[in-house]
Amino acid sequence: MTKTVTIQGQQKWECCYETRKTEVTLQIEVNRLGQDGWELVSVLYYKDIKGAMSWIAFLKRPATGQAPPAPGPEQAAVVQPPVRSEEPSAAAGGFDLSDDEFKLAE
Repeated sequence: MTKTVTIQGQQKWECCYETRKTEVTLQIEVNRLGQDGWELVSVLYYKDIKGAMSWIAFLKRPATGQAPPAPGPEQAAVVQPPVRSEEPSAAAGGFDLSDDEFKLAE
């Protein structure tokens, strides 16, 4: 049995984050960044290293091939929330590909 596989190039992204002390100032900044092509991914309300509650917004946009801008002074003091790493489970609904032949279409 021969199967045809179509492979498409993966979209590359650049990411940034903004932190603000109030919702209103964060909303103003996120709206400004939205005009530059940034898309809001997630927002967290958390306690920073000084114990003050702050808002942090994570944004992305398609990569342009240029290096991302360096973080500003307010961003440099932010402690990043931990990133969850999920290991794929071998028993979690995988495909049985034994005895199958794959050919790439040009």
